[in-house]
Amino acid sequence: MCSLLVSRAEREEADLEGRLRDHPGVTRPNLVAVASPKGGVGKSTSGFLIGNVLASHLKLRAIAVDASSGGTLGRLVPDSARAAASPSDLLDHADRVGTAAELRRFVTRLPSGLHLLAAPHDAARATNLGPDRYGELVALLSCFYETVLLDLSGVTNPLARFALDRADQVVLVTTPDQLTATLAIHALDQLDHERTTVVVNRSHPRLAPELRAIEECLARRDACRPVAVPDHRRLATMLHTGTYSLEALDRNTRLAVKRLGLAVAERLV
Repeated sequence: MCSLLVSRAEREEADLEGRLRDHPGVTRPNLVAVASPKGGVGKSTSGFLIGNVLASHLKLRAIAVDASSGGTLGRLVPDSARAAASPSDLLDHADRVGTAAELRRFVTRLPSGLHLLAAPHDAARATNLGPDRYGELVALLSCFYETVLLDLSGVTNPLARFALDRADQVVLVTTPDQLTATLAIHALDQLDHERTTVVVNRSHPRLAPELRAIEECLARRDACRPVAVPDHRRLATMLHTGTYSLEALDRNTRLAVKRLGLAVAERLV
């Protein structure tokens, strides 16, 4: 009788919550590469949402890192709360960072528990780091964090190839439009399907045929079904104003974010 008083969406959310909170955790530091062959698809947003779920629900020590000089992770938090340091700054002072306390001044800490290491807003201060230097950065962060999410620029440049090859798993982000989805599926053909989660960002009911086409393409490749994240005005506003709160979203959007978090959590090792 009680089950009749609870909606299907409420039951799904309760199930997602249980599966996230019952996750056994990790056995070693995990590197998650968040990538897309096309800019402007919500790649930084996807990494941000995933990191928040891993930190808040799995209680993992997680950090999201801008892996490009033009990264936008830092724009998802208010300037007043954002650490001024960049990946370059941390590497320049790596020999002075031996404890978590000494690392604190370099990272932005969010209420969920997620930490950010963002590229500087000022292009004059931005420094492009190569694969070797990012290898050093990941090694350093892995001493303090259980999950490092790298927000990459592109999929074919040397840094992206380094990160994609080295990552424990990949989050490949697309939007439903045919051109972007085609580019993403071509990129997927170069990746290990078993360790790749495809995110279709900015989905909408009117784009249901496009989403079905993506699902069919992935099914033909024996890849997992994509996770669709809706194009929701309130989510966009919260991200733009640095006021993101998962529980403040409507249920359908919360469900999508939690599905995305669980898809990544289930591939952690």
